[in-house]
Amino acid sequence: MEGNKKEENNEKVKIYDKDMYISQEKLRTIAIIIIIFVIGFITGYFANSLITGNTDTNNSSEVSNNAEINS
Repeated sequence: MEGNKKEENNEKVKIYDKDMYISQEKLRTIAIIIIIFVIGFITGYFANSLITGNTDTNNSSEVSNNAEINS
């Protein structure tokens, strides 16, 4: 009788551990996806600001070159 009770308790613990493991893996996956999104967003934001900064510089140099040509 005592052996059966111990086996039942171990099975409950195994099921609980399995559920905990599955929920931990889901949370870990969600956290990784969020971290990758944030890193990508920040990288894209800085890349966009660099591209627009270069475009503004190129446009102003083209305007000054056109002004010199027209003069």
